[in-house]
Amino acid sequence: MQSINEHIKINNLEKATNEICQFIQNEISNKLQKKGAVFGLSGGIDSAVTAALCAKSFETEQILGLIMPEKESNDSSRILAQQVSKKFNFNTKTIDITKILESFGVYEMKENIVLEKFPEFTSKCKYRVVVPPKSKNSIGIPFLEILDKDNQKHKLKISSSEFLTLTASTSIKHRVRMTLLYFHGEKNNFSVVGTTNKSEYQQGYFVKYGDGGSDIEPLVNIYKSQIYQIGKFLEIPNEILSSDASPDVWSFSTSDKEFFYTVPYEIVDLILYARENKLSVKDVQEMSELKVEDIENLFQMQNIKQNKSQHMREIPYAWKTNFT
Repeated sequence: MQSINEHIKINNLEKATNEICQFIQNEISNKLQKKGAVFGLSGGIDSAVTAALCAKSFETEQILGLIMPEKESNDSSRILAQQVSKKFNFNTKTIDITKILESFGVYEMKENIVLEKFPEFTSKCKYRVVVPPKSKNSIGIPFLEILDKDNQKHKLKISSSEFLTLTASTSIKHRVRMTLLYFHGEKNNFSVVGTTNKSEYQQGYFVKYGDGGSDIEPLVNIYKSQIYQIGKFLEIPNEILSSDASPDVWSFSTSDKEFFYTVPYEIVDLILYARENKLSVKDVQEMSELKVEDIENLFQMQNIKQNKSQHMREIPYAWKTNFT
């Protein structure tokens, strides 16, 4: 029996990376008529691979990586981002977006909810939202998790309204960053290069007009597990390759698995691959060690996610006139 990765493995990584670089060069230089590339640099695998590909596509002065932390960002994200820029030799600019977010009242809105749920909350505490996986015995209701000053965890119920407020307060971080990317893109006559991968894009795990807003998307047809393949081939720093991917939007560090995927991305990629290639439950079972019931649940979950997020992958709906 083959491993899950074998079915979506990129067999010729050199050829694949060269083709992506040719795409980046052609889109930016020829189609968009721009001088270079600007992208967000978070210290994660997707932005690191994007940076490395851009570095292979253009000269140093044609590339700019923006590092845009805020007060809830993990310090390691900035350090890893700087390692990437040093390794692949391109310029970066660090812009702290804390004051911008404060002007929108983002932290105040979130902290009001947290304080109501956990009055003992102080600046020494941390918080995050966790979305548990759905199962026979659970419908996967999101909850607030607090890490108190004594490193004790507290799981707290939140209403749907509170959940929406908390997630909206994280989405605005991505939209502020994309605004800054376009400012520096226009200022330098550069194109904004997105970092969304196929696994995120198909499930709607991006922010519309946030990290989903860009001029080109070189990774959008590449599964998350393939991103790691490319990252290893490009010699992305091991600290990034070995770290759990994270949205880095909560003060209490959260992995993509805890907030987005709920199952390992290797399994998500297999299910997405199976849906795209019209494979049956039996086919997936033969390709993996998953149980039939689990595969059926995963197919159903992906159907729901893709249907609910379809509008995010389309241009805004417009009224069609019948004027003559």
